[in-house]
Amino acid sequence: MSTSTHIPVVYNSLVNLRTSTNYNGEHSQFDSVLNYKNGTVGGAEAWCAAILDTNQYIMAGSQLPKTFIAVGIQGRGDMDQWVTSFKVRYTLDGVNWKEYRNGAALPGNNDRNTVVTHHFDQPIRARSIAICPLTWYTHISLRFELYAQVEENSFTQVGRVSPGSDTVLNSTTNTGAREVLVDVVFPVEFKSTPTVSITLGHIDTTSADATGTDVYQQTRVDVQAIDITTKGFKARFYVWRNARAYNLRADYVAVSLE
Repeated sequence: MSTSTHIPVVYNSLVNLRTSTNYNGEHSQFDSVLNYKNGTVGGAEAWCAAILDTNQYIMAGSQLPKTFIAVGIQGRGDMDQWVTSFKVRYTLDGVNWKEYRNGAALPGNNDRNTVVTHHFDQPIRARSIAICPLTWYTHISLRFELYAQVEENSFTQVGRVSPGSDTVLNSTTNTGAREVLVDVVFPVEFKSTPTVSITLGHIDTTSADATGTDVYQQTRVDVQAIDITTKGFKARFYVWRNARAYNLRADYVAVSLE
């Protein structure tokens, strides 16, 4: 099974990392991303624990839950040190922790650079997920990656639009169906075409004629969003029959999954 369609969250800095212990400041979680090379910077090419026992871990966490698909693990790039087996723990609420496969040992590495990838039996929904070494060669040292599904988050923009007062909607000579189109530009362009809801928030109308002597029983006015794109839409204000609208205001909400 490939991980090419999933997001490497450690590489893309989509999670925060912390560890149980670090050998020192040059052997920390900042050296732990898969295939990390220190070049001329110095320091270890892996996270290296300060204590050699099964209480050590490296943890990735984020404020928003993620759906994890797989984990990849690799040894230390500059020395013969690697984790030969490990378990995975995770939590959705930060309080109640679960162990993947009831804490069963997952196979790790047997050399410095070969990546061993384990695809979870079922996607793991979690805010935090921890790699816990169980056995190791020479020292607890590893580089790793976590792969997650692409998350669609809603992006919302709101605004207000008015056709103004001096329009055909307030005409004393025109009757019947009339409309005014107002161009609305979103403050930020959406990635995909949003859904737009628009409602009249303020209405000043009359059903009387120009002299005020002929009063009708109905005042019909409405607004709708048309021609919606990622950049904006047209607000269509319209009236029927002899209705006159001299002060209209509409509020809109535009939402897209991105």
